[in-house]
Amino acid sequence: MSMGKKLQKGLAWTLGSVLPVRRNKIVFTSYYGRGYSDNPKAVADELLRRGEDLDLVWLAKDPHSAGVPDGVRAVQYDTMAAIRELSTARVWVDNCRKGARRKKAGQYYMQTWHGFALKRIERDVADKLNTPENRSYATYAQRDARQTDVIVSDSAFMTNIYQNSFWYDGPVELYGAPRNDILVHPPKDAQARVRRALHLPEGCRLLLYAPTFRADGSLDAYSLDYRAACDACGQRFGGQWIALVRLHPHVMARAKDLKFDNRTTFDATAFDDMQLLLAACDAVITDYSSLMFDFALTRRPCFQFATDIDAYKNDRNFYFPIDETPFPLAKSNAELARCIASFDEAAYQRDVAAFFERMGICVDGKASARCADWILARVRK
Repeated sequence: MSMGKKLQKGLAWTLGSVLPVRRNKIVFTSYYGRGYSDNPKAVADELLRRGEDLDLVWLAKDPHSAGVPDGVRAVQYDTMAAIRELSTARVWVDNCRKGARRKKAGQYYMQTWHGFALKRIERDVADKLNTPENRSYATYAQRDARQTDVIVSDSAFMTNIYQNSFWYDGPVELYGAPRNDILVHPPKDAQARVRRALHLPEGCRLLLYAPTFRADGSLDAYSLDYRAACDACGQRFGGQWIALVRLHPHVMARAKDLKFDNRTTFDATAFDDMQLLLAACDAVITDYSSLMFDFALTRRPCFQFATDIDAYKNDRNFYFPIDETPFPLAKSNAELARCIASFDEAAYQRDVAAFFERMGICVDGKASARCADWILARVRK
């Protein structure tokens, strides 16, 4: 960031400090300015359903393509206008660190975070998170933590991480993950909506391949044999299968480097609503992504395809051994085909239930409502 931009932003925050807080304004951000998505989206949707007199604002890098619904104002992220919105809001809702300069008396900040952690995060890997653009992530995160009024947790496991690894000593509420309400109570038209958006053929079952990113930005580990995986699913579960591929946002620009024939393999990287995509799919293959824990709420088959476990452990490592998840683990395409062919439905259901119980996962589909209640209690103060 240029010195001039820093001075401008500093001045905007200074001016914002004297602006009055608007009691009914809620400002949302997701993934540092991405479109209408994740936990903040689910909370905003719930507030819209309540029909309250609220000014809902979404900060997005591209307000014109953010996908916000009627009743939500899109404002460009990381601008003077965004600082004004933040300075005058009653409540901030975010799923990542904000880095906001200052929060005033009468303002509240809800942190929803963005997933169940398999790989180590925040203070547990602080030395790995520093980048040339952000030389001291710990300082940035600690400032964010000091301003946070509540962290929303989806499990006893994550509550422990928030309390011990987030430089945070405030309230953590076991509300569940708002974004996952749709997976507990999936809409009947989920698959139809995804088919229309991605122009998918009718009559095929959907296999989603969604690997997480690698620190070097490489795609080398993304070596899934789509056709073999779809054939294995067809033989084990019946029907004709097609593969959807969705890259992590950190490497989404690289999707053009992968080959899709738009007949049996389709690029779903630009599809913003990951939870709707999960609700629509019949099976999922991932590696170290937290989306597997989300998808397990559907109780549909999920598999791990991880060819670089040792290298990944050296980068981030895990909170618990990867083979202690309920998801069959394969380190090669041949092994994955065998995992699919030998998939034991009854054992899988037992393993998922036992894992949820061990981690203390909240799965009742009412997380968005609890978050909305928390926000409205602050609006009415």
